[in-house]
Amino acid sequence: MALSFKKDLEKYKEIDEDELLNNLSEQELKQLETALEEMDPENALLPASMRQKDHTVKAATGPYSREKLLSFLEKEALEYKDRDDVVSFSGERKGRRPWSIKTEMMSCLSLERGK
Repeated sequence: MALSFKKDLEKYKEIDEDELLNNLSEQELKQLETALEEMDPENALLPASMRQKDHTVKAATGPYSREKLLSFLEKEALEYKDRDDVVSFSGERKGRRPWSIKTEMMSCLSLERGK
C-alpha cells in the first residue's frame, strides 16, 4: 500500500504550479486565497505584508512622483491651521520643589559626625 501511495505522489511532483495559477480565474483565485487563510491565518514564516489580504481593487490614479507628493504634503501642512491649546503654556513649574537639606540641618549633621 505504501508503494502505491508513493506512485500517486510522483505524478504530482511533475505539475507546474505557476501554470495552474495562471489558468485560474479571478473568482477562483479569491476562493483559493480564502481557503489558504482559513488553514493558517497567521503563518509566522510569511512576512507581514503577505499575511494581509489585498484590499486594493482600484487602479492607480497616476504615476508615482515622490517630489510631487512631498511638495503637496508640505503645502497642506503649511495651510493647515494648528489647533489652539486649551491651557496656554506659561513656562512656570507646577507642584512641589525638590526637597533639599537646609543649611542648619547640614551644620548639625556635620557636628554630630565630628564627635
